[in-house]
Amino acid sequence: MILHSMLSIGLSVYLAAPVLTQTESDAMAFVKSAVEYAKTNGTYKLIKEVNSPTTQFRKGELYIFILDMDGIILAHGANPKLVGHDLSEREDSGSVRYIQEFIKLANDKGSGWVDYQFTNPETGKIGFKTTYIEKVEFVIVGCGVYKK
Repeated sequence: MILHSMLSIGLSVYLAAPVLTQTESDAMAFVKSAVEYAKTNGTYKLIKEVNSPTTQFRKGELYIFILDMDGIILAHGANPKLVGHDLSEREDSGSVRYIQEFIKLANDKGSGWVDYQFTNPETGKIGFKTTYIEKVEFVIVGCGVYKK
């Protein structure tokens, strides 16, 4: 009986624990779907959709964010309070100005990955994150995942 209770408690804790399941491929595919949405419906409609409380551009721990080329958040699928904020000088704990890296990559290559450290909202701890960005018209569309 005690063993059965311990197994039940253990299983409950395991099932309740957050599991980071999204991959880099998922993040890239999510960005590409957002870029396709912008190409079909226009960039302004993508911005409006990402900012919608019922956005299709938030799934599990994945969300789309959109920056202008100066580092100002135009849309954020997870934290609408960031919209309108200039994050261009934001640094991670290793002094990486990741927003500046997004802008540089968008200008130089149009798309790619940026690695940096970021507080994981699930654990509250600093984790290694990688974000895929793609430039579309006058904005940068991105989505990141924590490295496992």
